[in-house]
Amino acid sequence: MSYTNTPVLNYLPTLVVDANGPAATQLAEQLSRSGFSADTAITCSGAQAAARARHYGSLVFIADVNQPADLACVAALRKRSPRTWIIVISSTAPSEAQKRVLRNDADAFLIAPFAMKDLTSRLMAFSLRSRPP
Repeated sequence: MSYTNTPVLNYLPTLVVDANGPAATQLAEQLSRSGFSADTAITCSGAQAAARARHYGSLVFIADVNQPADLACVAALRKRSPRTWIIVISSTAPSEAQKRVLRNDADAFLIAPFAMKDLTSRLMAFSLRSRPP
């Protein structure tokens, strides 16, 4: 599902994933208001299907870093889309889990709550960088 309320900036679309709650839809709507094209997925399999169907420039994964299934999903999405930038958002960030996410799967980590400009700034910066093959 895409949300387009304002003119979309010249960025590749973003996939917002939240397998644990309704935050993906809310965050996608906020990104749309900031000029991004955003799709949502509420399951890991839904996110993988979306990544097969469309090329995303970035992926925002709202994760519980204490849940191995969330970390495994991030790893599976990285494997599926190695050139897609991945930002993990979590409300709890034990330092070891945060290190593991960044070391193996994600390109950036945000601890919720966060300022929306922190997320959009990262998405804009990533869009300006080419991802190595």
